[in-house]
Amino acid sequence: MGREPGATGDEALFEHLYPGLRRWAAATGPADVDPDDLIQEAVARTLRHHALCDLDDPGAYLRRAIVNLAANHRRGLARWRSAVARLGRTDEARSAEYASDLADLLRVAPGARAVLFLVEVEGHSYAEAAKLLEISEEAARARAARARRRLRLDIEGEQ
Repeated sequence: MGREPGATGDEALFEHLYPGLRRWAAATGPADVDPDDLIQEAVARTLRHHALCDLDDPGAYLRRAIVNLAANHRRGLARWRSAVARLGRTDEARSAEYASDLADLLRVAPGARAVLFLVEVEGHSYAEAAKLLEISEEAARARAARARRRLRLDIEGEQ
């Protein structure tokens, strides 16, 4: 079976983007989802409609797809927790699973984590982060401020 035209370009582009996408997925995705699974799903969904080489900014497009998938997972987990609560069960084993600073970060919504990752880890400006996430600069600043405030309150409340 032959390759589709442009497949080699997509493969090379993916190889170039993969390390950054993996860091991104690990930072913005849920703790219980392998970053590679998020990347695979984002790429598979993207390739159903576009070749990577045809996108203006494939890295930004895939990052946005990963954040959306992480948010979908978080909503599904919230529904699951609600169902478990209605049954009268607790999920203490899961919360003890990540008894570290990472657990605090995972309490923040994926979109806010994405802004923090871009600004604090990768050193992007708020304007650059906003462009990558397809939101306004003001929204990026607000997400980061709310996330920092939430983290500060959570950490101070535990001490």
